[in-house]
Amino acid sequence: MIHALLDLELLRTFVLAAELDSFAKAAEQVNRSQSAVSLQIQRLEEMTGQPLFVKQGRGRRLTAAGEMLLGYARQLLDINHKAVTALTATHIAGKVKLGLLADFADSGLPTVLARFAAIHPQVEITIVIDRQGVLQQQLQAGKLDVITVFSSDLPAAAIPIGQLPMRWIGGETPAIAQQSPLPLLLFEAPCLFRTTGLAALDKVSHAWRPALTSANITGMWAAAKAGLGITVRTALGLPDGCKIISTGLPPLPEVHVLLQTQAAAPAPAVQRLTHILEETIAEQIKNIKGGKITRRV
Repeated sequence: MIHALLDLELLRTFVLAAELDSFAKAAEQVNRSQSAVSLQIQRLEEMTGQPLFVKQGRGRRLTAAGEMLLGYARQLLDINHKAVTALTATHIAGKVKLGLLADFADSGLPTVLARFAAIHPQVEITIVIDRQGVLQQQLQAGKLDVITVFSSDLPAAAIPIGQLPMRWIGGETPAIAQQSPLPLLLFEAPCLFRTTGLAALDKVSHAWRPALTSANITGMWAAAKAGLGITVRTALGLPDGCKIISTGLPPLPEVHVLLQTQAAAPAPAVQRLTHILEETIAEQIKNIKGGKITRRV
């Protein structure tokens, strides 16, 4: 009969023995004798009711049950590591300076702040919400610790989170997309979304005209809701009153979602906030690609 609870210490030894392909090498890692490691594996086999290794020549190989347990053991040890890290990091103090594009501020910021403050109540957070070019300048100047970024490629020093398709976005009435020339709501240059959208229209010789130019996404969403035209963005932070326009316009590529940090070895508080940002945005991307929060016309 399999025991209801598995011993993490035994699982750690088991994973080391499997990954190092040697009980002797595993013994060195856990500061035990080889016979002690063998006894630990035997104890784990008793707990699981399954043989985990079989002899093969002078060595051993995993059984089918051992292969199955290995995957679960790695997950359990990883969860344990994350829990210990989170609990032992509550004493962290200091300051964290976060730079966000409005797309992220309007969607995942409350979740990020709540999670971070619950773990690190002593850390002071400064938030700057601005255009990407401004955030990157402040990051390079050391005025920000971590920023969110959209990019057409993957810079070597960036932390990739995922990819999202760029979308044509307008108000509640899709007829705006049928107008000729197409009224566009444009961000001030330089802007990746502006450049990509105009290139897509020019490629198919689709006539367009600038209906509005804005320096921030708040003005862009307001203009879209008012029916002034359509713009290019992702579904991240898509507000009520705005819809994805999926017909009648040229396709758009995907864009990389990244994090950039100011230091190669950031402070513990920055590392923790970066990790929470990464998890929160990754979940948003998953929901968008799964169709959970996408509105279309």
